Amino acid sequence: MRWLAVLALVLHCGCSLTRTEPLDRLLEAARGEFLAGELPNAQASVERGLSLAESRRDLFFQWQFRLLRAEILLNNTRAQESVAQLGESVPPGLRFAPLAARKLMLQAQALSILGHADQSVNLLTEARRAAEAAQAVDVLAEIEILLGSQAGKSQHYDAAEHLLRSALNRARLLHSPHLEASALVNLGLIRFRRHRYDEAAGFFEEASLRAGPRLQVLYSVAQGNLGICYSDLGEYDRAIQIYNRSVALHEHSGSKFYLRYYLAEAGHVYLLKGEWKTAIPYLQRALAIDSEMGRTADAAVWAGNLSAVYSELGDWQNAATLNSEAIRLKTSAGVKTLFYNSLNSARIAAGQGDSDEAIHLYQQALADGNDDPSVIWAAHEGLGAIALQQHQSAEAVRQFEAAIDVVEKTRSDLLRTEFKLPFLTRLIQFYGEYVDTLIDQNQFDRGLAVADSSRAQILAERYDSPAARRLAPDAFHALARQSNSVLLSYWLGPARSHAWVVTGTEIHHVELPPAAQIEPLVREYQDAIERRLADPLRTRIPAGDRLYQLLIQPLRAWIPAGSRVILTPDGALHGLNFESLPLPGDTPRYLIQEVTLSLAPSLALLAGKPPDSHPAHRLLLLGDPITNDPAFPALTNAPAEIAAVSRRFGGDANVVLSREAATPDAWRKSGPGAFSAIHFTTHAVANRESPLDSAVLLSTGKLYARDVMDVPLTADLVTFSACRGVGLRTYSGEGLVGFSWAFLRAGARNVIAGLWDVNDQSTAILMDTLYAELAAGKRPADALRTAKLSLIANPGNLHKPYYWAPFQLYTVAP
Repeated sequence: MRWLAVLALVLHCGCSLTRTEPLDRLLEAARGEFLAGELPNAQASVERGLSLAESRRDLFFQWQFRLLRAEILLNNTRAQESVAQLGESVPPGLRFAPLAARKLMLQAQALSILGHADQSVNLLTEARRAAEAAQAVDVLAEIEILLGSQAGKSQHYDAAEHLLRSALNRARLLHSPHLEASALVNLGLIRFRRHRYDEAAGFFEEASLRAGPRLQVLYSVAQGNLGICYSDLGEYDRAIQIYNRSVALHEHSGSKFYLRYYLAEAGHVYLLKGEWKTAIPYLQRALAIDSEMGRTADAAVWAGNLSAVYSELGDWQNAATLNSEAIRLKTSAGVKTLFYNSLNSARIAAGQGDSDEAIHLYQQALADGNDDPSVIWAAHEGLGAIALQQHQSAEAVRQFEAAIDVVEKTRSDLLRTEFKLPFLTRLIQFYGEYVDTLIDQNQFDRGLAVADSSRAQILAERYDSPAARRLAPDAFHALARQSNSVLLSYWLGPARSHAWVVTGTEIHHVELPPAAQIEPLVREYQDAIERRLADPLRTRIPAGDRLYQLLIQPLRAWIPAGSRVILTPDGALHGLNFESLPLPGDTPRYLIQEVTLSLAPSLALLAGKPPDSHPAHRLLLLGDPITNDPAFPALTNAPAEIAAVSRRFGGDANVVLSREAATPDAWRKSGPGAFSAIHFTTHAVANRESPLDSAVLLSTGKLYARDVMDVPLTADLVTFSACRGVGLRTYSGEGLVGFSWAFLRAGARNVIAGLWDVNDQSTAILMDTLYAELAAGKRPADALRTAKLSLIANPGNLHKPYYWAPFQLYTVAP
C-alpha cells in the first residue's frame, strides 16, 4: 500500500495579525516551530500563549492559538480531538471573519481525515465563500490548495490545475514561501497521478527550494514525493537517501504521521532492489507505529508484507509469527481478507516440509477465497508444486491447468493483489514450472500453447484477441500456412530453455541451455556490435557464433533458405537482432541474407483480428524539432530524411510537422488515427524503470509513450527513426516495453523501431530505400530487409551491423 504525502495537513496559519506584545511574538514562535516540524515545542508554545491570552481575556488571540492547536492535532492524525477543539463558534465581527473562515477550513480537513469526503468538500466550499467575503487572501490560498488536492485525487485534473495555479499566484503576491511550496507540491502530484514522473519531479524539486531548511516539514513532504518519483524512475539510491533524511527529520520532530510513511516507502524501495533483509527493519517500524496509532488495517498490510519477505528468505518461524500477527490485526479491524493469510500459512507449511498441512491450508484458501481469482490460482499453483515434489506428475498438471484457466480468464483482475512482492515475476515463474512439467511428459504442443498464452496479454486487450486464450496445435499450423511463414518461439528458463518451430504441418521442440548461459552471450555480442562497431563477417565474434549454434542451428532443418520467419523472443533475446547472427561456412553471411524475419509479441496475437479499418493512403511525419538541450543536438540529416520519405511515399494529403510545428500538441490535433503511415525523425529518451515515460523530444516538450498508446491508430506502419524506439526494459509476458509496444497497443499493425542509438546518416539512407520499396508495393518486412541488404552491400563502413541491425519490424498483422 503506497500513498503520497499530500499537503492537506501542514498549511500556513494566517498572516493578518494585530500586533499585541507579547502574544504576537509567542504566536509567531509557535507557528515557526510548527512549520519547522517541532510539534512538541509548538504544542507547548500554544498552550502557554492560550493561557496568557485567556488571562488577558483577549478573544482574538485565544482563537488564533486554538486554531493553531487544532492544526497541530491534525498533523498528528488526531482529527477527532481537533474537531472537539473547534466546536464553539468564532465571535462575530470583521476582525474575526478571517478566523471564522480558517475554522471552517480546519473542520473540513478533519472531516476529510475521518473519511467524510463529501462533507469535507461542502465545508471547504463554504469556507471559500467566507474567506472571499473576509478578503483573507492567505486563507483563500490555503482553501484553493485543499480543493485542488481533492480535485486531483478525484482525477478532475483540469479543475485541480486551475485551483492550484490560482493559489500559487496568491502565494507569490503574499511572498509566502510556505504557501508557494504547498501549491507546487500539489501541482507535482497532478503530474505524478498522470504517471509523468519526470515532470512531477521538477515541481517537487522547486517546492523543496521554496521551503528551504526553515520549513522542514513541508521540505520533507516535497522531498518524500520526489523520492517516489526517483523510485518509479528507477533511481533507487537517490530515493533511499531522501527517505532516510526524512525519517531522521520526523524522528526528531515527533510527527508520526509522516514518519510511518517514509519508513514504509524506504522499505518498499529496498524490496524493489531485492534487498529483503535491509527492508525488514523499515517495515517493522512502520508496523509498530501504525499499531501504536491505531491504524490497524495498515499495520496488517505491513505484517503480511513482512511475513512474505521472511518466506522469501526461508525464515519460516518469523514468517509464521508475522502472519499470525497480520491475522490478529485483520480480525481486530474487521478486515475480511484472511484467505490471503491462509495462503501465507500454506506456503510456510510447505517450506517447513509439512505437505499435508500445506495441502489442507491451500484447500482452505480455495474455499474461503473462492471469489478472488488471485487466491484461486495461487492455491492451485501451490498444490501443483507439492504434487511435483511428490512425483505426482498427472496431479501437478491438473492443478497447474486449473491455475492457468483462472489466469487466462481473469488476468487483469489478478493485478489487484494485497502483497507487494513482484506479482508478474511470480506469475511468469509459475508459467515456467508448468511448461517444464508438460515438456517432461512429452506434451510439446501443449507446452508451446501455455508458453505463448503468457505473452502480450495487455496488447491482446486492445484487439479483443484470442491471445488471452490458448491456441490449439491446429491453430498454430493454420497460422503458419495463412502467413506463409515459419513460426519460432523461445522460452528462457532458470534450469533449461526451450524453442519451438511451427510449420504448416508440424511443431518441433528443442531444449536449450538455461537463461544464465544465454544472457551473457547476448550482452557480449551486442557490446561488440553496438559499442565496438565490430564486423562479424571479417572478424569472427565467438559470442555471435555461439548464439547461432545454440539458438538457430538446432532449428535450421525446418527453416529453409528463403523462408519468411516470425519470431517471438523471450527475456534477454528481446535485445538481440537475430538477423545479425553470422552463419557458419566458408562464405561469410548473415542470417538476414537467408530469411525475411519479423518479430511478434506472441503467436496467438497474430491469430487475432486487428481493427479492419484501412485509412486512406496518407502519411503523418513528425521530425527535426527545435530543441535547446545540448545533450540532443540537431540531427543533421533529418531535413533530408523528411524530404525523402515524403517524396517516396507520394500523395497530396500528407501532413508534415517539422521544426517549430513538431510539437506534442500538434501530434494530438493531427488526428493520428486517420493516417495509413506515421513516421518520426527525432531524438528519443528511453526510460528503463518506467518505460511508458520514454519520450520523443519535440519542439515544445516531450511526447510520452503512455500518451501515444491512448490515441487509437489504424496505421499499417509506424516507423520510429530515433534512438532506442523499442525500449530498454523487458516485462514478464510483454517483452520490451517502449514506443514500439505503445504504438502496437494503440492499434498499429506494424512498427519499425531501433534497439540502440542509431546513426543519423545511415538511417537517412536506410529510410530512403525502405520507403522506395514500400512505394513499389512491398510489404513492410520485405521492404525493410531490402533496405538493410542495400547497406550490407555498401563498400564503406555502413555494411557493419551497427548501422543496419538496430531496426526491427514488430508485427501483429503479417
